Amino acid sequence: MLRLPGLLSQHHFGAHHLLRRADGALSRELKSVRTSEIALSSFTFGLLQGKWKASGGLTIFALPVDLLAGATFHVLGLFDFAKGYSHHLHAFGDGALASFFTTTGYRVGERWASGGSLMHGLSGMFGDVGKEPAGGSAIADQELVNLVRAG
Repeated sequence: MLRLPGLLSQHHFGAHHLLRRADGALSRELKSVRTSEIALSSFTFGLLQGKWKASGGLTIFALPVDLLAGATFHVLGLFDFAKGYSHHLHAFGDGALASFFTTTGYRVGERWASGGSLMHGLSGMFGDVGKEPAGGSAIADQELVNLVRAG
């Protein structure tokens, strides 16, 4: 004879155990997805900065594109309409910021090695020393240089 309460109890325990195992596996998979998103984002922005290295890197509104994108992805992840995708947006934002800080750190390290001081390295943190800045500020900077030389 079947005892229904015992059978239901065993199925309940089995289902609960199965759900906990599935939750653990899904959690591990999501960490892999997050890591992949960060790596893909970092690689993509590094690729873009490498492509435009000769001009001091790719910028939008005189800001490095990876810094701007990283901040934008993180801000978008805070809005209600993006709540379901916020973990993906934050992962792509982390990758873009990782690209920015790696590239910036590399430039500072190169300058530090060639100039002998950390302050020299930090002087070119947001672009190449000696290169004209992008945008309208280049005109004002050149005018200042001419005024200093003339005086």
